[in-house]
Amino acid sequence: VVAAGVWSARLLDPIGFDALMRPKKRQLFVFKHPRLKGLLEVKELNEYGALPLTVLPKAGIFVKAELTEGSIWLGCADELGRAFGLEDDPQPEEDYYTNNIYHVLVKYLPCFEDVRPVNMWAGQYAINSFDGLPVVTSEAGMIYVGAASGSGIMKCDALGRIVAALHAGEEEVELYGGRRFRVADLGVTTRNVERETFII
Repeated sequence: VVAAGVWSARLLDPIGFDALMRPKKRQLFVFKHPRLKGLLEVKELNEYGALPLTVLPKAGIFVKAELTEGSIWLGCADELGRAFGLEDDPQPEEDYYTNNIYHVLVKYLPCFEDVRPVNMWAGQYAINSFDGLPVVTSEAGMIYVGAASGSGIMKCDALGRIVAALHAGEEEVELYGGRRFRVADLGVTTRNVERETFII
């Protein structure tokens, strides 16, 4: 089983297997500032009394209240302007926040004016540009699972069950909650899934 995320192509290209994904850096920025307290204490929106995950229109910026640490997490899915490319040790870019995200963010949420990140980190998505969904397929005794477009951690239980079923030669698998899923639907030649339209 090859489940190497963004490094899959590095492993599979030499044997002529297409990993059907391209790596792209993604970054998160963390903020703690008294001016942002209003986002952590929002009444009547939800049972937590905090701003829910919010995606700003057109900009691809998302904001999330992280109640366990009293902070705000922010990211942006920068599609255009961000090259595809594998980085073995991706580093966050504070100037990406300062020179890009910040100017849009303060138009929607003025409370962020002059507030700087207290922490930040970067990772990579294995982008499936075709439909945004993971691929699970087998060839020549190898099973490949990848190209999850950043949602691998959210779908890992289902993907693990699908891979196990494929290995066992089963046509269907029971996912968490009892839902049945046809294993071949995440394959390449037998693919039968709807395009993922909400990827951040």
